[in-house]
Amino acid sequence: MVRIVVLNDNRKNNPQLENEHGLSLYIEVDGYKILLDAGQTDIFKKNAKKLGVNLDDLDTIVLSHGHYDHGNGLKHIDKKIPLICCPGCDCYRVSKRTGNYGGLNQKVEELSEKFDLIQTTEPYKITENIFFLGQIERKTDFETKSFPMTKEDGTDDAAIDDTGIAIKTSKGLIVISGCAHSGICNTVEFAKKITGERNILAVIGGFHLKNVDESTLETISYMQNNNVQGVYLAHCTSDEVCQEFEKRMPYRATTMKVGEEYLLDQKQVEREI
Repeated sequence: MVRIVVLNDNRKNNPQLENEHGLSLYIEVDGYKILLDAGQTDIFKKNAKKLGVNLDDLDTIVLSHGHYDHGNGLKHIDKKIPLICCPGCDCYRVSKRTGNYGGLNQKVEELSEKFDLIQTTEPYKITENIFFLGQIERKTDFETKSFPMTKEDGTDDAAIDDTGIAIKTSKGLIVISGCAHSGICNTVEFAKKITGERNILAVIGGFHLKNVDESTLETISYMQNNNVQGVYLAHCTSDEVCQEFEKRMPYRATTMKVGEEYLLDQKQVEREI
């Protein structure tokens, strides 16, 4: 059984829960418990408590990339467990939009004291059926054309530390991204390559698509052509793009919100407290 609970996202419907710009997903696979990202603050912890998710039981944390809205909440985790990420996640980054610092509030040295830090560009097998993707190959010609951050020297930050998770199930592969700065189609293709799985049960997370343009339409076509059974849109996927997915992939595309819960290798369940 694969269970996913949205602990933080840009969107929410439930006034009992808090949210902020960012992402945090609780993922449980046959009893193994993972936190993918931690948002900006401790909101993910507050929501977890309200949703009955015990973060003290976590086995592993995965950081999808080193942007503030995905990793700054790590300061609020007290349990010393494995934290898996790509090298370079703590590099200096500045937002093009605001000019503010957009990287992590902790350096790798601090993270290595706080967690059992695993940094690798290579795919890493977390369990028999859960894979950390490592550095993702970028091959499509319609993705990764723009980036929200610059490096310290003012050049584009291509977020080469961007990564994700792949989960093998009896019904196909589940691919989960944070922001998909590598391109969500590149992410799925790389997950297929390292796992040997061809069938895609679900693609989940932020797709970093802002407008209904060529990149978005090509991405939707990719999901359709690969017969992806469920597309779960979060965080940095704009409302306009979410609506286009839902229009072109009815009953298969869903916009995620804080507090929702999904059981993905059996009948889908959604829940909000």
